[in-house]
Amino acid sequence: MPYDFRGPLLKLDRANHHFVDLEGSEREFFQKNAVSIVIEDKPKGDGKFVKIRLDPPPPEIMHVIAGEIIYHLRSTLDQIAVAFARLSLAKPNSSKVHFPTGENLPDFEGHCKIYLAGFDQDLADQIIGTKAYDGGCDTLRAVFRMANIDKHFELIPAGASGRLMGLEGFTIANAKTGLIIGGAIQSLKDGIVISDLGPRGIFMPNKPKAQIHVAGCVTLGEAAIYNGKPLIPFLRSMIDKTTQVCASLREHCIKTGRTPAA
Repeated sequence: MPYDFRGPLLKLDRANHHFVDLEGSEREFFQKNAVSIVIEDKPKGDGKFVKIRLDPPPPEIMHVIAGEIIYHLRSTLDQIAVAFARLSLAKPNSSKVHFPTGENLPDFEGHCKIYLAGFDQDLADQIIGTKAYDGGCDTLRAVFRMANIDKHFELIPAGASGRLMGLEGFTIANAKTGLIIGGAIQSLKDGIVISDLGPRGIFMPNKPKAQIHVAGCVTLGEAAIYNGKPLIPFLRSMIDKTTQVCASLREHCIKTGRTPAA
């Protein structure tokens, strides 16, 4: 029976729809919430640090939307595996089929033997070739890792992060380290050091409309090995990889006459 991949394609379309919503939520969050400047004593008492800080957390709906995106990606892959089972001559039991993944190559190969049992060999080889294991295709593997976090443990954790890109209308004098611009993305809730004033430094606005320019983004928090990754590009890479896999597997079915081209 031909299979047109309508289900997985609709799942991917829904993931992209949610992604647009997520981008909008991130953009709106940073537009509505401005960072503040905080001057704190250094731990050793030998001067002060100037920090930029943003106390409000990202809206909770962002955690939910991120989880929905990952759910649709995982579902896309599992539905493709079930479709391959139904297209195979032996017609293996689709209720026991999952898209295989693994912590390493041997683990992945073991899952392939279990979940792809009875598949036509060329269809099994197509899925095996995705290398959805740690050290194989790490982006595809991330879909499964993150889906397990959202499904079994908790909402996708995330927080506001960023880095200073520039200041306008501030005076810095006698500082040990004048101004720290750019650098690694750090937590805005914890505060990012932008100047080490030392014992005699001065940091103050010199006009009413002094401005702070920050590159802000929402980053993952305490999500296994992904802690600190910017959420939006991370999800974009997973969507793109899942889309690529879906297109490649569908193309194979078209070439072998199992799926209509249109």
